[in-house]
Amino acid sequence: MAREVTRKTAPVLRKLMNRNTMAFPRELREAIPDLHAGRILELDSINGRAWKASERPLFGPLVELKLVVKETGKLRGQFVVRMGLQIEAVRQLAATLTQLVDELET
Repeated sequence: MAREVTRKTAPVLRKLMNRNTMAFPRELREAIPDLHAGRILELDSINGRAWKASERPLFGPLVELKLVVKETGKLRGQFVVRMGLQIEAVRQLAATLTQLVDELET
């Protein structure tokens, strides 16, 4: 039975890892009250890592960003939001951010 589960889940994982993804921790579900549409969190820090194709032979190159966000209201807590981006998505994100900053400075 364990073999069947492994066979069914491996292609799904491979499929997800080849996409641009954003992962939210389960604890964020509790941070958003049922009566509200969402919650604003403050960005506390950003760091990341570039994974070469040789380090990820099944999935290819990837840039992983780790954003740490924290509560802004009465609640306390920090949450890690992870983004996995393919090379072209990273380039587009960088270009978009640069363009927006340029617009602010002109």
